[in-house]
Amino acid sequence: MKKIFLFASIAAILASCSSKPKFDLEVNIQNNYSLINKKFIVNQKLDGKVVYADTSKIKKEQFLLKLPYKGPALLNVSIPGSNVNSLMMVAEEGKVQLNINGTQLHFSGTPLNDRLQAFYQGSDSVSLLFQQLDKDWQAYDSQPRPAKLTPQMKAEYQQKSDEYTQKRTQLLIENTDRIVAFIKDNVDNQVGEYYFMINYVTFPKDRKLELNSFATPKLKKEFGLK
Repeated sequence: MKKIFLFASIAAILASCSSKPKFDLEVNIQNNYSLINKKFIVNQKLDGKVVYADTSKIKKEQFLLKLPYKGPALLNVSIPGSNVNSLMMVAEEGKVQLNINGTQLHFSGTPLNDRLQAFYQGSDSVSLLFQQLDKDWQAYDSQPRPAKLTPQMKAEYQQKSDEYTQKRTQLLIENTDRIVAFIKDNVDNQVGEYYFMINYVTFPKDRKLELNSFATPKLKKEFGLK
């Protein structure tokens, strides 16, 4: 009878352990063998505090890390001394797949991480648009011109300059709209809180008022908002 009770207790303990939330991170590396033997550093931050940190050596191009789930924390991964930039993801219950192709990073697998990846892709697209806009203007602005411009040349230059400024301003407004929408959709989680805090101090007054309108009590307390 005692043995039966012991086995039942062990089974109950194992069952309770297996039912705990889990977070797995699968890493796949392609076209970047230089990462082998580099350190892979992971840390989780919850409300600004590190709740878990780990360092492991990359031994092969595919590996799985079973990380303790400390709640919906921000997850930062980095490979020091490599050509791959550090990356912020989310420690969310389930399994996330991080693909490193050359120096490009892409992750997916849980709802919030999928939304964050889409947001990053949007940011990359906007950066390319800004780069192309600036490149086109610089190409025009650097064209050889006579020391003394005719009224027509001055008017043309001013028109091009105004068009460049207007396009850049419009792109900035659209990008800010995108950021505000993302924050609003995620204001109740760690990612939304993070982007609220880093953008609030840089946004103009009208955008701050917009953020105030949907700020959580936690964020209002953080910034002394009413």
